[in-house]
Amino acid sequence: MAYEFNQFRVEPHRRRVLREGQVIPVTPKVFDTLVLLIERREKVVTKDEMLASLWPDGVVEENNLGQVISKLRQALGEVPGDNAYIATMPGRGYRFVAETRVVEERLNGQAAAAGVPATDKPMMPSADVSATNGFAAAGEGEHPLWRGMTPRVGAALLLLALCATLISLALARRGTRAADRITSVAVLPFKPLVPQNRDQALEFGIADILIGRLATLNNVSVRSLGRVRRYADTSSNPLEAGRELGVDAVLDGHIHRSGERIRITARLVRVADERQLWSGQFDEDFKSVFDIQDSIARRVAEQLAPELDAGATRRMTRQDTSDPAAYESYLRGRFFMSLAQPLNAIRMFEEAAGRDPTFAVAHAGLADIYSRLPVATDGRSADAMARAKSAAAQAIAIEPNLAEAHTALGWIAFYGDWNWVESEKHFMRAIQINPDDFSAHVGLAHLHSNTGRFQNALHEIELAMALEPTSPLAGTLRAEFLYHARRYDDAKEQLRQTLMASPGFWIARQYLGLLHHQERNIAEALAEFESSRRSGGGYGPLAMVGYTQAIAGRRAEAIAVLRSLMDASKQSYVPSYYIALVHLGLGDDAETLEWLERGHAERDVRMVFIGVDPLWDSLRQNRRFIALLESMNLAR
Repeated sequence: MAYEFNQFRVEPHRRRVLREGQVIPVTPKVFDTLVLLIERREKVVTKDEMLASLWPDGVVEENNLGQVISKLRQALGEVPGDNAYIATMPGRGYRFVAETRVVEERLNGQAAAAGVPATDKPMMPSADVSATNGFAAAGEGEHPLWRGMTPRVGAALLLLALCATLISLALARRGTRAADRITSVAVLPFKPLVPQNRDQALEFGIADILIGRLATLNNVSVRSLGRVRRYADTSSNPLEAGRELGVDAVLDGHIHRSGERIRITARLVRVADERQLWSGQFDEDFKSVFDIQDSIARRVAEQLAPELDAGATRRMTRQDTSDPAAYESYLRGRFFMSLAQPLNAIRMFEEAAGRDPTFAVAHAGLADIYSRLPVATDGRSADAMARAKSAAAQAIAIEPNLAEAHTALGWIAFYGDWNWVESEKHFMRAIQINPDDFSAHVGLAHLHSNTGRFQNALHEIELAMALEPTSPLAGTLRAEFLYHARRYDDAKEQLRQTLMASPGFWIARQYLGLLHHQERNIAEALAEFESSRRSGGGYGPLAMVGYTQAIAGRRAEAIAVLRSLMDASKQSYVPSYYIALVHLGLGDDAETLEWLERGHAERDVRMVFIGVDPLWDSLRQNRRFIALLESMNLAR
């Protein structure tokens, strides 16, 4: 057994280290240290373990070990502080961090493939074949079939037998290839070579880009980023992840950024037999990150789809920008989106689009964030929608068939224009271009629910949940749609599951409060609304506190909440929808409708819910309320 990493090969039985086929001189202690680190590469080898293993019969100081490690790094050509192969774990020990492939020792100058014995001679039919095979030599004991047969006829039969054998081997080989064919793959979040220098934006970003590129391959299913997100922990096992995800192969790797240098290692492993199909290591300037991604995508694609045509190659290696700095800002914007940090995401997307005005996906990211910003931050809807429309228009002008741009346009038509037909058209177009577009599925589900098509909404949100099983937003929205459909028990069960995994998700807490309110569990409802406020819910949970206090007959407390909202509106924007909600609880229909009509005039994004939210059921026979619904094409 031997080990290969980067341009090196280590052969323990022959006690030698080769670089690109040439033996490099190392002392016995340095060699033993290298083998020890490689054999235990899945974990940190402590200094005590190394001292006991390398000097079992002697008393040595830690300084001796440091000298050996220094010589080993010199032999491998490691730059000081770079940790290309050996990472120092302060106060603990060392870890071998290079991607390593286990192979057979070289025999007779040839490297034997794993599981295939090496031979000195090519395997050819023997001239002396036993009688049990029906090919005995002429003379004593010859087979009856051969008596009187001419050499020419015998040769012909021998040739036929050989052809039959070759055909049989070919069919068996083809069957094996069919059985080994990879039809599904998971690209796991990349991990840091040095845990202390973690950069999750880059780790997730590289994986996200590779997922998008490999998804262009025909007949290969690639798991979405949402489904692999939970395997970002440095201790997660790639093969276990592959089994849990139900894929044939996993692509995982490590990444390290040092100034303007980037090192990426990657490997493709078949899950069934744990066989490494490909591995690569790249150490380049960061500006070469596009070439690295292209190289990884191409090499993996060669394993997944050997018959890859030129068109597929072009689709897979398409670059959205040639500016590395713009690209990095975009990756960080995507990362902040996943953390529900919209303002940080906007800053990164604006930076990316500013550096490269032709960067279509950066404009689409801006449009997506701005279109949903009022819901997340209680900001003015009109301002955000104007910016969203501008960014979406730039994205579509650059790339008319960009899924992300159509998704953003779907949200703009939904929240900003209240144009349900146009919204559905864009969401459907986005899904047609990219069936794994989580945001498009969520948007289409919202549209179905808010227009009363609850079964369609549940179907669509369940597709989104399949793409991102750990998303608390998707789980909460499923509960919201069940709540809109008046399936309160089912909604409560869904929220229980969501909050078990994400107890601090404020939107889920708010909807649980609404369900308690439906059951007239006032104390529980108020507790959930307060919890939602503490978790960052803004004015919405506060308005729900006022509404609930009013319904419970605590008018003084409700009026105090109303006064608080009105005072806040003098300093910053407070959505009219929330003020209307407290008036609704107080039973003042005229004031409620006055504030709802203001919300309509302001194009408040929360107005899209009045058609289905049970909170407004007491007004459904009111003519002014009906007029509002009709003006929004929500009347049923």
